[in-house]
Amino acid sequence: MRQTADFILVHAHELVTCKGPASGTAGAEVLNQLETIADGAVAVVGGNIVAVGSSEQVLAQWESRQCIDARGRLVSPGLVDPHSHLLFSGNRYAEYESRVTGQAPVGIEGGIHFSVSRTRSASDAELVEQARTDLDVMLAHGTTTLEAKTGYGLDAQAELRLLRLTAGLQHAIEIVPTFLALHVPPPPQEKSRGDFIAEMLAALPEAAVYAEYCDVTADPIGFTVDECLSVGARARELGMGIRVHADQTGDGGGALVACQLQAAGADHLDYTSEAGFRSMAEAGTVATLLPSVTYHMCEMTPRIHKGSLGAADKPFMPLLARRAVDAGGVVALSTDYNPGTSPTPSMQAVMQLAARLFRLSYAEIWHMCTLNAAASLNRGHDRGSIEVGKRADLLLWKVATHGMAINRFGYNMVDRVWVEGRAAATVPA
Repeated sequence: MRQTADFILVHAHELVTCKGPASGTAGAEVLNQLETIADGAVAVVGGNIVAVGSSEQVLAQWESRQCIDARGRLVSPGLVDPHSHLLFSGNRYAEYESRVTGQAPVGIEGGIHFSVSRTRSASDAELVEQARTDLDVMLAHGTTTLEAKTGYGLDAQAELRLLRLTAGLQHAIEIVPTFLALHVPPPPQEKSRGDFIAEMLAALPEAAVYAEYCDVTADPIGFTVDECLSVGARARELGMGIRVHADQTGDGGGALVACQLQAAGADHLDYTSEAGFRSMAEAGTVATLLPSVTYHMCEMTPRIHKGSLGAADKPFMPLLARRAVDAGGVVALSTDYNPGTSPTPSMQAVMQLAARLFRLSYAEIWHMCTLNAAASLNRGHDRGSIEVGKRADLLLWKVATHGMAINRFGYNMVDRVWVEGRAAATVPA
């Protein structure tokens, strides 16, 4: 006798499982082994996956009044975004044109302190409304779990305000709150560096009530190794996990900080050394790369000066991505959604940019945006892949194969989204 499922997705042209260990899939050889099932099916009961296989195999054991025909479509796990700055106010489009053209901005406010000023002055209702709108877009593009950092307060009370609002958000996407204690130093006219760090240390006990993680920035334009270790160590004492903004503008010892604090994830890593990647691999810290930052900041595009091509800021990023993989650790991808350096809420865009900019394979990209991203949030045990016993975070795509989802670009290819087995979004054609 067949068992009854809440619903079954059947006859998928291709079902991509992204299956692997809960700690994430590591190493170039394994990353390039992506399990796909032709004429695939997945059965769901009570929000969890109870069967995966070919349609013939699943339908031999399961039946349902709701069998959803996925013929000609791709079925995949929900996408996981492990690095975002969800709550902010104001946009930075005006300053961006000057970066693109190389012209000095005239009469234009910009930079992170512009975002901080606008965020501080926005009401709670305004911040929450924008966050919900952004979350709706993320969900429609396939994100089912999102890490959300503070960072645009640069003051203990302002950061705690953003954290409380983040923790209070109700949405189909599961939101993982992070307190970004050390982002960049505040303007010296506001307070000294030492006073700022002391203020953030004092705020950590309250932050630990709302945040799963504490984040620190170990970077030449951020904070020193010792400063990050002092804040991170205190956060660990309070039971918080650790995340690190690492080595974005230079080797600031970010990999060292991540290893010493046993960070769950370290992100950016543009100037991390091969030894740093190996150390992170040994420490179990997930390395998260951010191709949308590279793209938006034109870091791989040569500059033009007096009719001649100049050097690109970071032409080495494809090699960096390969070094991260070859170090043997778990590598993930993320949007770093924020108003300045990566104003995209779409993990689909990240997947497509990872191929075009970092020259990663389709299989590598799929692992990095699903299971590995979930592992960086310590959630690889219950999501990030289509496996029996895991949450039914599922996507039905408008394309037939996992490769098409990366090969095509410029529009939303997700058709329907389920989070824990509940229909969460249906995307218009």
